[in-house]
Amino acid sequence: MAPEPSERAVLELGGRLAHLGTGVKAKAYEMSRLTELLMSWAMRRPRFQAQLFRLVDVFPAMTDDAETGRHLEEYFEAESSPLPVVVATRLANRAPMGKKMAARLTRREVARMAEQFIVGSDPEEVAKQLGAMWLGGTAATIDLLGEHTYSHQEADVYAARLQELVSALLDKAPIWAERPVLEQDDLGRLPRVAVSIKPSALAPDFHPLTAEAGIESARRRLLPILELAAERGAQVWFDMERYEAKDLTFRLFKELLDEPGLAQLHAGIVVQAYLRDSAGDLADLMGWAEKRASSSRRPPPVAVRLVKGAYWDTETIVAKPAGWPSPFFAHNPETDLNYERCTRILLGHHGRVRAAFGSHNLRSLAYAMATAEAAGIPQNGYEIQLLYGMAEPVHEAVRQMGRRLRVYAPMGELVPGMAYLVRRLLENTSNESFVRRRFAEGQNVADLLVRPKLPARVRRVNRKSGGPKPAALARRPVTEAGHPTGYEPEPLAEWFRPEVRQEMGDAVAELRKGLGLFVPARIAGREVQTDRRIVSVDPSDPAVVVATSASVGLGEVERALVSADRAYRDWSRRPQIERSEVMFKAADWLRRHRFEAAALQLFEAGKGWSEADGDVCEAIDYLEYYGREGLRLAEGGKVQSPPGENNRLTYRGRGVQVVIAPWNFPLAIPTGMTAGALVTGNTVVLKPAEQTPATAQLLVRALLEGGLPEEVLSFLPGVGEEIGDALVTHPVVSGVTFTGSKAVGLHLNELGAKVSPGQREVRRVFAEMGGKNALVVDSDADLDVAVPAAIQSSFGFAGQRCSAASRLVAVSSIYEAFLERFVEAAKALRIGAPSEMSTEMGPVIDEDALKRISRWQERASEFGQVVLLREDLPSRGYFVGPTIVANVSPASEIAQTEIFGPVVVVSRASSFEESIELANTSQYALTAGVVSRSPAHISYASEELDAGNIYVNRTITGAVVGRQPFGGHKMSGFGQKAGGPDYLFQFVEPRVVTENTMRQGFAPIDSPDER
Repeated sequence: MAPEPSERAVLELGGRLAHLGTGVKAKAYEMSRLTELLMSWAMRRPRFQAQLFRLVDVFPAMTDDAETGRHLEEYFEAESSPLPVVVATRLANRAPMGKKMAARLTRREVARMAEQFIVGSDPEEVAKQLGAMWLGGTAATIDLLGEHTYSHQEADVYAARLQELVSALLDKAPIWAERPVLEQDDLGRLPRVAVSIKPSALAPDFHPLTAEAGIESARRRLLPILELAAERGAQVWFDMERYEAKDLTFRLFKELLDEPGLAQLHAGIVVQAYLRDSAGDLADLMGWAEKRASSSRRPPPVAVRLVKGAYWDTETIVAKPAGWPSPFFAHNPETDLNYERCTRILLGHHGRVRAAFGSHNLRSLAYAMATAEAAGIPQNGYEIQLLYGMAEPVHEAVRQMGRRLRVYAPMGELVPGMAYLVRRLLENTSNESFVRRRFAEGQNVADLLVRPKLPARVRRVNRKSGGPKPAALARRPVTEAGHPTGYEPEPLAEWFRPEVRQEMGDAVAELRKGLGLFVPARIAGREVQTDRRIVSVDPSDPAVVVATSASVGLGEVERALVSADRAYRDWSRRPQIERSEVMFKAADWLRRHRFEAAALQLFEAGKGWSEADGDVCEAIDYLEYYGREGLRLAEGGKVQSPPGENNRLTYRGRGVQVVIAPWNFPLAIPTGMTAGALVTGNTVVLKPAEQTPATAQLLVRALLEGGLPEEVLSFLPGVGEEIGDALVTHPVVSGVTFTGSKAVGLHLNELGAKVSPGQREVRRVFAEMGGKNALVVDSDADLDVAVPAAIQSSFGFAGQRCSAASRLVAVSSIYEAFLERFVEAAKALRIGAPSEMSTEMGPVIDEDALKRISRWQERASEFGQVVLLREDLPSRGYFVGPTIVANVSPASEIAQTEIFGPVVVVSRASSFEESIELANTSQYALTAGVVSRSPAHISYASEELDAGNIYVNRTITGAVVGRQPFGGHKMSGFGQKAGGPDYLFQFVEPRVVTENTMRQGFAPIDSPDER
């Protein structure tokens, strides 16, 4: 590690940087008077800032003057925008020629913003700009915009454009004038041409669970470009993107540079100092670079660009609702201090690596310069990298000080450039932005150069913990029923952590060795075996028996229901705190056996890693949420008590509840239905799906381990057609909760309404029965949102979710573009056995499902144009390829029938209003979604879409307990929404006790309203 520089040296160098930049304008704040005004307002009004940047984001999709005028008025609403903007927008939309003038002005101002940060749109234009910059003493690395890739076709296009760019720059660079400061350092010659690449743009599968395929995809496309760069002398920088891709990017970089054919490649990689594990990553990278540099091939030193990081806002928004610990430093001074620490690590390896420092913070740049001086590194022994179009005074100061300056300069069209542009605007208007504080607000240089200082609270935490460490997810403690904390959903697996993937992989391998489980029935606290058996198999390989379960008959049904009726009185009168405690302890048992439970679903239900983990987390959520909701109900309802009278509204369980569970959420849904009934004091007879009895048995184990009295819950694996009617019509049954098909749900509802001899309660039946769900794509939709949302909603778990999107409706103007990208993205899905980590789509559940879905595939051409029917499927198992049928009439049979598989129809609408009408043509009303950037259209869809759950600009699957209570109406079901505050009411009877408290003219004051 390089020595710590003196604070005096840092302050002197920082002062010089500030002085030498005097007189140069920061153009980001001086683009035009109007833009200056908007940026100024954005810095003072967070709500207006959000609306302004959303308008910038949607700008490329505004196709005409009317669209532009409409969006202007929608975004600049009176509640959040400055009055002059609101008045001007309204006048523009009402005055003659106003919309045309407003549209022209908007296009001009957004184009100015983009031109400020984007160097050009094609290689020839960029080469010309770079030649002029080189002449003025500035080198560059070019970033080809277009960071969202969802298909191999898109990745191929990005790679081809990148190769074209490198070739064009290499052809032009030789004629540039000699600039020793830019093309020579103390270690040797430097390439004139440098490009930055984003690995995720080169591989749609560049994700942790598809790591091997992603690495190979990116490697295959990058190799010709890197070979060209090595042969003709160009430098290639590997950009660092989202945190989930960090380890993959380091791995790809190292593996490629270790290839013999790339020994002479000049290459660099980025390290982000706002990450807690950046110092460790940097040290690991230095060790690898040292080893590489000492090899017999004598490669040029690897370059490393140290930056603060550009994705803090996005990553924080992702991590917080997921319940993940943030991998970032929470406070800006922590990042600044870590940047200085990493600077010393990086410069401490000078000679083996080439250091580059990317920051607009004068303190950080001065610290790097001072550290280099203290380590005896010459002025040309490192370089400063700054962003094109930002902090021009700093650019000028670096040049005047004789340091090598390289700008990071994006190129591309406006549409792919929007994400980059919005990040730059956020940076320029952020309260923490050095650029804003120095060049917009004119803060004193001396104040900006002060050594970073941590808040006292952070210093105390760091002293206690020994300093900042990479955040790790600690298992949550058991919830205390007497003092429960606020409910928070169970965090999903962080697959980007190697240890998490390893733990799941170990669970899969261990379970694979023990397949062939036996699942007994359970009645009155005793295990029951039967002569008949149900065999559950692996749907990806039906020759593999996952489990053999008992198969009960009518005799076992009778015994279980009588036992449950007998146990009801004691259980219903237990204190609520005891019943809730069982739920919390059961949740903890599942938490401790999380990957074991998830691994079982891979084999028995055919769920992939993420789907299986999500199902276990949802089961935990139901136990935690209903445990707390039970405590809330136990406090009673709010009623009035006038003087002299005390009224109490309480709730008590209804009796014996029958739960009939599905196979597609084999742990989560039975857990929700069973826990809701148990926590409110009912006893339960649980019938699992025939396909997944072993997974459902885990719920029984969890509840018994949590302390549930054994006779309170019976477990009856069996054939639905044989025992279902008897379970529903028995006289002791007070309620039935069912999830499954419409036909069965309606049949059970009809049976439940009939009064059986000896029946004491009016039986209630609640059913969730599926859907034919639509996702609407508006004309201004962001296809980088719409395409992945449609892919996940349609083909996640092979379309076997009741909430899955089986109908897509796109407005005509965007229909073709959306359909093309959607089809190409579906082609990229990896189909295979769910036990394989990289599988993105697995099999359907059984042979019956395979035959049913295949029949629809065979008929698909009757209803529209079959634009995709994948047949590249594994030879064994119940696999069905993704199928997309375009130009389908919404009234057709295929668009109205629930297929429950990966068959999706796409329809065209002439307007947004018509798209909502078409989405509402189904007899079902479960989920629906809309992808739009129009506030008015989002509001319209929220009111007019006919569904129980409506999702905007995201997938229409994946409801979270306590956040998106789940359930529909029409033919999608009846009953309260699962995972919501009303759900438990369907399992209880309300009771009111009224007491006259007056005695001889005296009444105690014991009502809160009377005090």
